[in-house]
Amino acid sequence: MTLSVPVPSAADAAPVAMLTEPVTGPSAWLARDFTGEDDWVTVLTAEEVRELDEAVAALCDHERPLGELTLADFPLPTLTKTLEQAVQDLEFGCGFTVLRGLPVERWSLEEARLAYWGIALHLGTPVSQNASGELIAHVRDYGEGGLDQPTTRAYRTRNALPFHTDSSDIVGLLCLRSAGQGGGVSTLASSMTVYNHLLAHHRELLGLFYRGFVYDRRTEEGSQELPYYRNAVYGWFDGQLSCRFYMTHYIESAVAHTGIPLSDIERYALRLFQDIAARDEHRVEMTLRPGDLQLLNNNVLVHGRSAYEDEPGRRRDLLRLWLNTRSARRIPDHFARFRHGMPTTRRA
Repeated sequence: MTLSVPVPSAADAAPVAMLTEPVTGPSAWLARDFTGEDDWVTVLTAEEVRELDEAVAALCDHERPLGELTLADFPLPTLTKTLEQAVQDLEFGCGFTVLRGLPVERWSLEEARLAYWGIALHLGTPVSQNASGELIAHVRDYGEGGLDQPTTRAYRTRNALPFHTDSSDIVGLLCLRSAGQGGGVSTLASSMTVYNHLLAHHRELLGLFYRGFVYDRRTEEGSQELPYYRNAVYGWFDGQLSCRFYMTHYIESAVAHTGIPLSDIERYALRLFQDIAARDEHRVEMTLRPGDLQLLNNNVLVHGRSAYEDEPGRRRDLLRLWLNTRSARRIPDHFARFRHGMPTTRRA
């Protein structure tokens, strides 16, 4: 059952559809639905790695930009089947998977980027993830300070990250090196399960989540763009519930641009979302090893990370990639504002 309620969106003030029944299916999972990492890890075979090696070797001397490479440049007949199953898990299953065994220890950084790009093209269409137009970005400590700095984006800090989504449908994280002193544990929760909990126990707050919050662009905007935007947390479209719950620190720093403080009820709703996702019965934790590729569907999952510490000679480093699969759900333009990539407003 759905209900039309007068909740203003970024697009217009027309009533929006609100789901009033629990989400069912594999995307609305609980921690007890998994027995361990064998439920989400797929170890690549020697043949699948060999295919990647051959594709990378054929391209290494050509020096073509990533954006000019196409699916035809990466023939992966055996690995393709594994990647097709990954898309099924992401779009129609629990919403996450880990591919294990990419030989990042013996690959150069350029070889790892090429292999990653080839995998991404088989999964779908990669999109830009910052104003510099980066298609693959390093997730590491850039020494810019924590999230309390108004220009620092989350992937550039070693701080703990609260539950959030990214802008594209799928976010990939390829682990090159783990933290020397530990930390950086990845935590996942089903945003569909969070919704079911809200529906059962805090239905009066759902309108806030359909209306959404205002987020700081953190200097990623162009000269003619506002430095903030509004995005809904939940949207019900074509019989599917989708979620976008961006970094709460960006909501806090947006106040400096808008001059409109968060209300007490908004702050309560934000804390409540985090608390529900963090419950033992709702979350799954994993520590990524070098060579692990974690893939997450932002429509049905929220993810976070514990803080970490680097040590001399061992700097935690992951490669992040945003993409949308060819099986992607239909979402209107006003929802998931930068789903198809962030506009390039400055040179890399």
